[in-house]
Amino acid sequence: MDRALASGAKGWGFDSLLAYSFFRSQKDLPMASAKKIITAEIAISSIVDFDQEIVGEEIDQGEILKILKDKFGNTAIGAMDVSLESDSAKFRWTLTKVVDEAEELHKEALSYARKKNYKNAIERWIKAISVNPEDPDYYFNAGIAFYEAKNYQEAIENLETTISICPIYFKARLILGTIYLKLRKFNQAETYLKESIYFNPSNPLAILNLGAVYSILKKYPEGINAFKKIIELSPNEQRAYFGLGKIYSIQGNTQEANECFRKVIDIDNNGHLAIHAKRAIVSVSEASSTAINLKPKAELPAIEEGHLEDYYSEGYNSYLFGDYSRSGDLYRKYIEYKPNDDIVWFSLGESYLRAGYPKEASSAFKNALKVQKKGLYFKQLAIAYDFQSLSDKAINCAEQAIAMGKKDSIVYTIWAKNLIKLNKLDEAIDKLELAIKSNKANLSAIYHLAVAYTKSNQISEATTYLHTILSSKVKSPIKGEAEELLAQISKKQKE
Repeated sequence: MDRALASGAKGWGFDSLLAYSFFRSQKDLPMASAKKIITAEIAISSIVDFDQEIVGEEIDQGEILKILKDKFGNTAIGAMDVSLESDSAKFRWTLTKVVDEAEELHKEALSYARKKNYKNAIERWIKAISVNPEDPDYYFNAGIAFYEAKNYQEAIENLETTISICPIYFKARLILGTIYLKLRKFNQAETYLKESIYFNPSNPLAILNLGAVYSILKKYPEGINAFKKIIELSPNEQRAYFGLGKIYSIQGNTQEANECFRKVIDIDNNGHLAIHAKRAIVSVSEASSTAINLKPKAELPAIEEGHLEDYYSEGYNSYLFGDYSRSGDLYRKYIEYKPNDDIVWFSLGESYLRAGYPKEASSAFKNALKVQKKGLYFKQLAIAYDFQSLSDKAINCAEQAIAMGKKDSIVYTIWAKNLIKLNKLDEAIDKLELAIKSNKANLSAIYHLAVAYTKSNQISEATTYLHTILSSKVKSPIKGEAEELLAQISKKQKE
């Protein structure tokens, strides 16, 4: 499955789940006579859509309700009452033992958790459990805190204990399913997510996660059903359209896939999924069959209505195969129709840069920045200016890229290279040390650090870094430059 669809818990909303999880997490009734009461209901209609293994042609409603009662109606702690109606099972779980000391520890733990102090929160919940090991609230919240602390095994154990005490604590099942999805244990994820949906069939997060699991397990009909359900619940959910599009694409249903990908783009053209959707569209228009003359300003036919994104997709494919002129031609045609698409301006700049046109690349990157300010765009503009030996502009753009969070080794190297050209050696050395700290294998940063030390007459430091380059196992033309600089240093020392 595409990494854009299932690239970890965050992408599927675990962080947003935390926003409402550090509380008593069921539809609890108010405490009365020192009791805790949790209620839940399962409608047969909520199972029909998500579990054909339980709902079969030969199983009547009475048998289904009995299966549900056996599965969720038994507990060793507390009291569970189950009532079966014509089309639903209603559950009521009661904990008679509520200990004030444990409740106070629980409140303290919640306070710490809201401040993201999970270590202290976990300590309080463990103490609460030692005082009253029968309360599922403590295990549930401790499980979430352990997850945040990246202790997944403890998280799973606490959440599984939660549902062993109170089988209808369905949010524990949802989070277990989400954790197992993150850990790529898809069969377990499927089981817990489906069970959480029994109790809450209108939770888009659970269905979204389940759709991802079905896609990964190649259960495509079930995946299609899940994503369509999400769209019914939330018509502007990009991830559902993207997931649906990926399944259709795998099945070879190009038209349906493209419709889904275009919907992703329509909902939020600037979102990260829009980029993946643009690339995923399969061209069925003239763009894929037209022989493009690889010249600047190549003329392309007018774009048919509804096929604009085909041009971006074809441009991206051309870029991947090293045909930068063709990709640039296609991106330019796209921009004629959508001049406010920063992603395509950026892609055009990348094509120009690869094709050896840094001046045209800088113009494209500047147009992308007019639409939306992004650190990545400033970074690439700095590179384009560096190619043109426009040091002041390269430094300015590198500085803005860093300010916007693009603090990578390449940006620091570009910044420092141009500081060296302006003879600002101390500042360049500082930036290059940051570049190497970020990526110890950045030979360009190491080489320019040696250059800066040479220019500032710190020859010992310079030669040390040059020998580091020469001893590297990486094949790079920088090694030739390092050898040349070493020869120059040696010659000067002999004079």
